[in-house]
Amino acid sequence: MLEEILAEYNLPVEAALMIGDTEYDLQMAHSIQMHAAGVSYGVHGRERLEALNPCVCLNDIRELPVWLANL
Repeated sequence: MLEEILAEYNLPVEAALMIGDTEYDLQMAHSIQMHAAGVSYGVHGRERLEALNPCVCLNDIRELPVWLANL
């Protein structure tokens, strides 16, 4: 699915960030070497998401702009 989205917008994988609330989201990103951010307020909790080594695990989506600004 992620590869289809990238192809639709003609983007390289390096230009994208998967934001997901399940380990399956993060695994999908990992499978194509896409950066991933977990959000701990969804389906799977922080510990489960962090086990997959996301770039960041956010407690609130409003934290995303701050995190991105500090890259």
